[in-house]
Amino acid sequence: MATLEGLKTPPHDFDAEKSVLGAVLIDSSSINLVAEFLKSEHFYGREHQLVYSAMITLFEKQQPIDVVTIQDELKKTDSLKLIGGKNYLSDLINAVPTSAYIEQYGRIVKNHFVKRRLIQMSSRLVEKSFDTKGDVKKLLDDAETEIFSLSQEHLHRDFIQLKEVLAESFERLEEFVKKGSHLRGVSTGFIDLDSKLAGMQDSNLLILAARPGIGKTTMALNIALQAATKNKVPVGFFSLEMSKEELVDRLLVGQADIDAWRLKTGRLSDDDYKRLTEAMGDLSEAPIYIDDTPGSSILEMRTKARKLKMEKDIKLLVVDYLQLIDPGKRFDSRVNEVSFVSQNLKNLARELKIPVLALSQLSRAVEQRGTRKPQLSDLRESGCLTGNATLINSDTGEKISIKYLAERKEQIPVNIMAMDSDYKIKRAILTKAFKSGIKMTYLLKTKSGREIIASANHPFYKVSGWTPLDQLKVNDLIAVPREIDVKGKNQYRDEEIIFLAHMIGDGCFVKHQPIHYTSGDLKNIKAVEIVAKKLFKITPRLVKQKNWFHLYLPSPYRLTHNKHHPFVNWLKKQGLDFSYSYEKVLPNGFLQLTKQQIKLFLCHLWATDGNISWKKLVGRKPSASIYYSSTSKILIQQIQYLLLRLGIISSIHYSKKKDYRTNWQVHIQGKENQLKYLTEVGCYGKRGEIIPQLIKSITKIVANTNNDVIPKEVWKLFILKEKDRKNLSWRELAKAYGTSYSGSSLFKNNIGRDRLKKISKILESKQLELLSESDIYWDKIKEITKLKDEEVYDATISDSHNFVANDVIVHNSIEQDADVVMFLYLEQETEDILDQNKKMVKLYIAKHRNGATGEMDLMFRGDRVKFYSVEK
Repeated sequence: MATLEGLKTPPHDFDAEKSVLGAVLIDSSSINLVAEFLKSEHFYGREHQLVYSAMITLFEKQQPIDVVTIQDELKKTDSLKLIGGKNYLSDLINAVPTSAYIEQYGRIVKNHFVKRRLIQMSSRLVEKSFDTKGDVKKLLDDAETEIFSLSQEHLHRDFIQLKEVLAESFERLEEFVKKGSHLRGVSTGFIDLDSKLAGMQDSNLLILAARPGIGKTTMALNIALQAATKNKVPVGFFSLEMSKEELVDRLLVGQADIDAWRLKTGRLSDDDYKRLTEAMGDLSEAPIYIDDTPGSSILEMRTKARKLKMEKDIKLLVVDYLQLIDPGKRFDSRVNEVSFVSQNLKNLARELKIPVLALSQLSRAVEQRGTRKPQLSDLRESGCLTGNATLINSDTGEKISIKYLAERKEQIPVNIMAMDSDYKIKRAILTKAFKSGIKMTYLLKTKSGREIIASANHPFYKVSGWTPLDQLKVNDLIAVPREIDVKGKNQYRDEEIIFLAHMIGDGCFVKHQPIHYTSGDLKNIKAVEIVAKKLFKITPRLVKQKNWFHLYLPSPYRLTHNKHHPFVNWLKKQGLDFSYSYEKVLPNGFLQLTKQQIKLFLCHLWATDGNISWKKLVGRKPSASIYYSSTSKILIQQIQYLLLRLGIISSIHYSKKKDYRTNWQVHIQGKENQLKYLTEVGCYGKRGEIIPQLIKSITKIVANTNNDVIPKEVWKLFILKEKDRKNLSWRELAKAYGTSYSGSSLFKNNIGRDRLKKISKILESKQLELLSESDIYWDKIKEITKLKDEEVYDATISDSHNFVANDVIVHNSIEQDADVVMFLYLEQETEDILDQNKKMVKLYIAKHRNGATGEMDLMFRGDRVKFYSVEK
């Protein structure tokens, strides 16, 4: 294959690259002018890529960008030597006198990159074109895909001042008033529907969905016919299911309003023939353009639609139907495939500034419910979660149930946590949560102890992509966050945090019993005594019993029927009450603590029912055993979440003895996690005295990567492709990263993050680097259990199309691409309808982004292949 090295020197400008970097070092704020469009891979010099990448990392972290901080950032990735040391950074400052022209320098760098990419693409296309066995159609598709993706990448779109948009909007309104029409969009021909939609609006994607045989195609043809014949609106029609001959027959029958069977058999009356002749005259002048290519790709359709727009200025595009469109590339699941197609149709509507009406086949879920009325969830190929699934508010760390979000009267957007395309856990926006009906549910449990209940078709993320639950199996590895990085809220005093930590662990606050605290550690006793006095003016009473101390916490005032203990009052303010050990939970506010407050809380909590001790196994170096125990499962799950807020991965275990309640534990395992806990959190009182020796011992241990690994599928899915790109054999790659080649057994093993990072550097692969540095922990599925039919919910997330629920990454609804979603359905079973040629069909507008939803009746005449409005 032709490479850049085999050609003359590729386009680049080292001076421009140095000027960009030097400008940022002179004035760090100037990076704002280029960060939007300039990426590290746009630089030609490897040393420049590394420096700019470090700058962007610091910029994203909102840290200062100067010689010292960049030097430190480069050291973290062992890149400082690769750029020539700190002296090179000083040289960059001298490369440019001012930062004033950084944007121009950045454009030069970007333009040269685009030229290099074009050369690479051209080389690949030349190579493929010489392959006589190659598929020409695929070659053309590949060529257009690559050029289009590059042109989209290079497209610069900036903020537009409101007055420019207002001028354009005023022109549209002026035209609208001149016409004297009450519709701003293309008329559907159905009065009730037009009154709801105000016509089909430019740039909108409208979905019309129904089960087979209800009349989707007929409805679409009726709309196209109305637009083209009555209003002379040019219409493009992609028919992926029916031939153009079938469509023309239907159009003729609909326009002539004659019996379809008589046309098909040729038994036409004189009146029929007359009507047919008139209809043919009308249709011959109708600007309807049909493409009946079966299995068209979304790329082909986009190209043809653009051409049709330029040549015929179409004002409406119809697609029949969405699931038959070839996405043009392989996807890991049907969910992603349909999502990709619908997103592209929405993009096409925006690009051509016309409405796109796409038909969609409904899933069979609608047949399994008592009601025949479709729901938005029937349109999607994704699944749903039960109401107790909790999402994370990315501003505060609060956990909110999806049921609560769905039942809000006003669907105000909420900031939540989601996985980005670079495998980072970041803020995303939940625009809507909603009920999805009743479905069979399944409990999925992971090795780390996470649990989530979902429908069979709800997708979870494997390294190979989104995979529905019913295609997952035990021992599969799925993506969960390795850290939830949110600021939290400073809404509690340190004394409150310390007091609740001890009372949750070793406190007794059961109804009709004296409130007290028990510990064998006088340091703990003293801590509780001090904060009780500060918070509630309590004068504690200490009672010794063998090796234990009971600290009684009487009320500072006399209690009556309406006057409660100050600690009980405080609990009630937090939404808590008297509790036995197995009922103890943290208030929601404690899940929103700042990181520093979480460390304070866990430090004191571990002093109660926590364990920090030596773990000595035969044949191994001494290590640590760190866990917390409780009979409250919810409390243990909350502690696991607080550890996750600190970036500490833990796992939940349990033990059950006869006649005793289940004992739950949250364990911190692995060198990295244990050191992080011991150095950053620690433990108050006697239990923490062992920590310095443990840290010394654990530091000497060689980390075991059996748990924190990237799934073995990465070898064939990603490494194989990158290895081939560098023209390396498996043996050469193994030698490069310092291991012996072991044949096919290589693919049977998961791979550690450090090892993958090393391979990513050898192969110069950004994809592998992102995986090795991801915010993802690949958690093993331990159990999948069928439960019962119950109410389920889903959510719409902008951009990322996924979210973190119950500390697991799950996919969201895909109907968010549509501006309007409409369903056709029959309230009766088909066989119960007496006159099969006359059916009352419901048209249900389930979603309308910019207007009203609702239902209307339509009459379907099977013999006329036509829908009629029903007069009220």
